[in-house]
Amino acid sequence: MDRHAQAAERLRVAAKERQQSPEGFVKELQNAMAELQVPLADRSFRKNFSRNYKVLFQANPNGYRVEVLESVLDLNATVYVNRRMHWITGLSMRKGHVLQQRLSQLFSLLESSEVKLGALWKLLQDLDEAWMEFEKHYIMDLIDIEAEARQPVADAVTLELQLRQAEEQRPPREEEEVHWLGRRERLPWTAQLEEHNVCDHAIRGAGVVPRSMPSISAVSQWLAKRTSTQNETPLDLQQLAVSAASEANASASELERTEKMKELLRKVCEINSNANVRGRGRPQMGFHVLQAAADDFLACQASEPTLETSVQAAFAKHVLEGFLHLRSYLFDMRGRMLEIDPQLQNNRQLQNCLVAWEDAWELGSRFLRPHDVSGALCSVAAQLGTLQQEHQDFASLVESQEAELFLVLPRLVLLCSLAGPERSSPFTATMLPSHFEEVSEGDDLGSVGPDFSRTAEWDELLKKFKDLEQERSWRQLVENALRGPSSAQDEPMKAFLTQLEALGFELTRRRPEEWNSCCSLLLRCSMAVVDKAQTT
Repeated sequence: MDRHAQAAERLRVAAKERQQSPEGFVKELQNAMAELQVPLADRSFRKNFSRNYKVLFQANPNGYRVEVLESVLDLNATVYVNRRMHWITGLSMRKGHVLQQRLSQLFSLLESSEVKLGALWKLLQDLDEAWMEFEKHYIMDLIDIEAEARQPVADAVTLELQLRQAEEQRPPREEEEVHWLGRRERLPWTAQLEEHNVCDHAIRGAGVVPRSMPSISAVSQWLAKRTSTQNETPLDLQQLAVSAASEANASASELERTEKMKELLRKVCEINSNANVRGRGRPQMGFHVLQAAADDFLACQASEPTLETSVQAAFAKHVLEGFLHLRSYLFDMRGRMLEIDPQLQNNRQLQNCLVAWEDAWELGSRFLRPHDVSGALCSVAAQLGTLQQEHQDFASLVESQEAELFLVLPRLVLLCSLAGPERSSPFTATMLPSHFEEVSEGDDLGSVGPDFSRTAEWDELLKKFKDLEQERSWRQLVENALRGPSSAQDEPMKAFLTQLEALGFELTRRRPEEWNSCCSLLLRCSMAVVDKAQTT
């Protein structure tokens, strides 16, 4: 048997096993083309691919990709990206049906009892032409779909650059005016040059190109791992606060800067609704939270430093930093849009930034306003910081973050609220609304604020606390709360701690995710007290 017949036989065997090993079939198809000296169709169209697809094809420039075979065997007119349906063009679908016919003819010929090499040669030539026609149109469709999927991030990058320019009050540089769109027909030459430089670096350093479906993903992830990152210029927290703060008599430039930030936040919300699958994926997050955090941060800087202003500043800083980290990510992605996975939820760093910002925004929206709730949370956090200084056992739990901390913390939060009910109860009313009632007009009995009053059950717990407070020191009460009901030496203490424990479970289980975020915030803010004590 000559080498031509051997190549045909190997192709026959590979065709029978194509479902189990499509890679083997593609390999033998390429070998048969070479052995039979089948003239190959023009492949110059690949130079029009975006650079990440050039990386994909550069390992075997005259060959085939198994992913194209899989695409045509399971030809589908729709592609879902970021919860949206995109359509493959009718031309690509028609080319796909032609390639399906050529593949069916090849499989039928290889299943016959005798394969005529002349017929196989002609069929392979037709198959190669059909393959290239489908590949050309299908992948160009995918490039456009990917560019559209990346577009919200590209817009956010552009808005971030414009906002930064407004903050620095300098004219924009030409290269920073580029929209990193990724669409081949819309990329300015400066963007194309930047894109080429990024991907050429990847090609020079390429080892094994990843096996990747030309539809949406792994090339971008691979590029993101292999390409060098740009040096990030750190954003200034103070500048962010000044940009976001409310201004009574703002100038035209300041108003423009604020509008740019609002526009950026709206674009971030659009990205969040598509990419943030680990959080709630909120499509709306109002600017008022960022503005409230900025106002509080600047107000704390301008006031005399106290425990509570330190805690308030830490709270405001937490919200501002959530947005700051997201802006830093967007700034770092300038000129690197091909590294963005079009399925936005697959970009781990982007997702981490979105989760952190959404979590910070939700805490801010819940506790920054009204001021009595914000002050109450900061009061509780300040007391927790003081407890860390006074009780080494609690400080050790906070430092080690052991599981026992999250059993102890609800009891201590409630104990701190009971110790200063006038100051702390608005926070408790927010976390345990079932134990507080709206105050009727003209009724201020047991009021904890302008809108709520304590229920009989909460008043009973408060009375038990005050009775125990007369007999025991604050330090003893805290130590008993740290150890739980089993540490009680007498019945009144046991009854109090048992009720405190039950309320603690309610606090943690009512809205577990919200409580976990609140715990993180309380501990973060309480550390401001510890840090302040260590520096004085």
